[in-house]
Amino acid sequence: MASPARRAGMASPARRAGMASPARRAGMAGASWPPRAALVRPPGASFGRALSEHPDRDTIDPDRAAAQHAGYRDALRRAGLDVVVLPVAEELPDACFVDDCAVVAGGDALLTRPGAPSRAAEPELLAADLGRLAGRVERMAPPATLDGGDVLALGDSLVVGRSRRTNQAGIDRLAAFAAGRGLRVAVAELPAGTLHLQSSVTALGARAVVGRPDVLDQPAFGPAEARVEVPPDEAPACNVVVAGGTIVMPAGCPRTAAALAALGFAVDELDLSEFAKADGGATCLSLLL
Repeated sequence: MASPARRAGMASPARRAGMASPARRAGMAGASWPPRAALVRPPGASFGRALSEHPDRDTIDPDRAAAQHAGYRDALRRAGLDVVVLPVAEELPDACFVDDCAVVAGGDALLTRPGAPSRAAEPELLAADLGRLAGRVERMAPPATLDGGDVLALGDSLVVGRSRRTNQAGIDRLAAFAAGRGLRVAVAELPAGTLHLQSSVTALGARAVVGRPDVLDQPAFGPAEARVEVPPDEAPACNVVVAGGTIVMPAGCPRTAAALAALGFAVDELDLSEFAKADGGATCLSLLL
């Protein structure tokens, strides 16, 4: 019988070559790694009005979402992170998705300009706390738009997805920010109907990724030495949080969970179903520093 990693589509030249597992060498050049803290904002009663194209968006239960978020915070603490809990922002239904509001690289932060106009006020709500945790906080100016969910760190690159929420001016501003930290920007194209890059792929470390095979098969992901290819029926597993040797991921994706565990990660599976109804995933709910 094939190993769990192979059943989930694992291709790992690094492991075959006898190198350390991604869990042991998961250092991200572009982010603070290993992350020491996570900024989170619980959803409020207004979360039922969050932006979404999910077929079950009308069934979002804000109370259940609040309970799931509490479980998520506990999982981040179990992973060793200092969890900084920000106040609920009732006037901003999507504000729990803090990852869209900033990009962290080289110890500094770039506040984004989310592509959805209704989310324009969210980044500045993070500015003071980011200022205490990051070295320097920079900002974007119009006409640039960029969602943090379109950016991931891989090796010496920030990979950015060109999406409905992230335009060329936003990519150019990100490139300038990255260059100042000794990083380059690589652009990935997204499949039709995909909201964010991290809806389809996330980084497991400096040289490892998990995601859809058709997205991973792009030059932007060339630095990845280990890849976990997610089966179509486990699509939510394309989006996971990595904190040191722990992966926090949505429950219900057993083949991908087994493949990640086979790489040496401790896997913490959570019910994040209410956030999935709002087109969100595990990485969307925290900003790691």
